[in-house]
Amino acid sequence: MYNLADSSYLEQPRVMSTEIVEATVARAAEHVSLHSLPSFTFVFHGGEPLLAGIGTFTHFMDYALATFHGGPKPAFAVQTNGTLLTPEWCELLRRYGVTVGISLDGPQMTNDMNRVDHNGKGSYKAARNGWDLAVSYGLDPGLLQVININHDVETIYGHVKSLTPRVVDFLLPDATHDTPPTPFYDKLEITPYADWLLDLFSLWTADESSAFQIKLFESIIASLIGVTSNADSLGPSKNRTLIIETDGSIEPVDVLKACRHGITKTSLNVRTNTFDETFGHHLLTLYYDSADLLCDTCKRCVCKHECSGGYLPHRYRSDSSFDNPSIYCRDLMKLILGIQAWVVTNLPVEVQSKVEFASRSYPEARSALMGGSSGR
Repeated sequence: MYNLADSSYLEQPRVMSTEIVEATVARAAEHVSLHSLPSFTFVFHGGEPLLAGIGTFTHFMDYALATFHGGPKPAFAVQTNGTLLTPEWCELLRRYGVTVGISLDGPQMTNDMNRVDHNGKGSYKAARNGWDLAVSYGLDPGLLQVININHDVETIYGHVKSLTPRVVDFLLPDATHDTPPTPFYDKLEITPYADWLLDLFSLWTADESSAFQIKLFESIIASLIGVTSNADSLGPSKNRTLIIETDGSIEPVDVLKACRHGITKTSLNVRTNTFDETFGHHLLTLYYDSADLLCDTCKRCVCKHECSGGYLPHRYRSDSSFDNPSIYCRDLMKLILGIQAWVVTNLPVEVQSKVEFASRSYPEARSALMGGSSGR
């Protein structure tokens, strides 16, 4: 988020100090014990988290394993652009059982449009080397890919398949009503992201040799058949992620930084505050309950359960804060209804009668999609 609306990273340490690492772990262990949680995951994110160095990672994980002694064993995950992965890094991540996600936006031409180094050079070759190295060490990386609708779906799908990931997470570009994905996007009755994604969905469901999951599609299918998913961008589940910045600040999800400068800043810090105290902060509470705290338009929507207002950052507009549908409202509705049609066609009749969407009015849904307003 450091290259969008927020530049507060410039005011923070580049790496967590030992004090902040240990305070973060202690707060997490305290929270797990207080609420008898069965599990807890630390996710190393960024920026680029590997810049913190092997020593910082090792101390963090060793300290967490020791501090959580007697309770559930903490899990670890890392989301990296892959360019800094080396045999030493891969050995460390394998030794501690770290779940690895690598960000790669497609084949070289697609990826290098936006993912460049400080010299403006594309990062694909270095990232692909990192991916191949992670695979060779048995890390079984997942793939995170930002959607670029200007690139051919079949080419993108073929590239993903060539990587043989265990799971893929396709992300809508970070956007708000103030900064839409393209000019006047919210004024045009178009659904380019839904169209692209439905083409991708068709390729994925028709490919019997596909062994990878696509989280976005599986989250929608889960919501349609009444199964809870843990996605924070769609669906009715609570959001259970806290961000700890390098200075110890406790903040809501980092993508909110796309809304405006300083929006995620709180007075909370792991040195002085418990995780339970975060529920007293309005933005942290809004993120936690974002699936329930919907604008009037979303409350009336036929896709309310499956969409749940979409991703909270995508609802933002400076004059009305988050009291809006997603900037991707029409895309989300078309995508959900398109996947619903596939599920209805492919589910056995006896199963259809048991799931929630079976009673949905198709004329009502089609009317909402074709002639309805997104409420903006």
